[in-house]
Amino acid sequence: MIKFLKREFGKFKKKSLWGKITDVLFIVLIILLLIPGTRKEMMTYASKIRMLVMSPDKKEQTETLEGAKSLIFIDEQNDRHVLNEYYDKPVFINFWATWCPPCRAEMPSLQDLYDDYKDKVNFLFLSNESMEKQLEYLTTKDYDLPNYQIKGQPTGSLKYSVLPTTMILSKEKEVVVRKKGAVNWNSKKVREILDELIES
Repeated sequence: MIKFLKREFGKFKKKSLWGKITDVLFIVLIILLLIPGTRKEMMTYASKIRMLVMSPDKKEQTETLEGAKSLIFIDEQNDRHVLNEYYDKPVFINFWATWCPPCRAEMPSLQDLYDDYKDKVNFLFLSNESMEKQLEYLTTKDYDLPNYQIKGQPTGSLKYSVLPTTMILSKEKEVVVRKKGAVNWNSKKVREILDELIES
């Protein structure tokens, strides 16, 4: 073991400055991922970096929404809601969870989008987690998003298996955008899609 370490240290000493820095950063990253307390934050940062190159596109062909009746959710006052209540405006649905690093990574962009479009679009942030847990996280991060607790698993077009999953629906009950994973939702492309749906 000692011979192995000496040999590796000798190789390390011969490397260029950039090579040494890269090796040290790689080792630090591995150590951080092994520590449970930092793992979630590291995954969140990795999702933020990936999110910078991800952009949602309007679907080539919109699909008619199926399974809308299966989506039942409650608000902070424990009042029951269904999707049909929200078609007076375009609908922005985000399935998320507090423990999900990609969900956490895209939250700042979602808050920025919500701040500018909350009067023109119906936003639904839906989670299986208890309302108490959702509110605790949102309050800690100073997010002001309309969150709800899902009752049961949605079916049809609203079925999801990955978090986050986000959909934008038209007033005509069509799925215009469907995206899995963290995305920069406060982008020019998303705003153009929403503006078009608002005007139609």
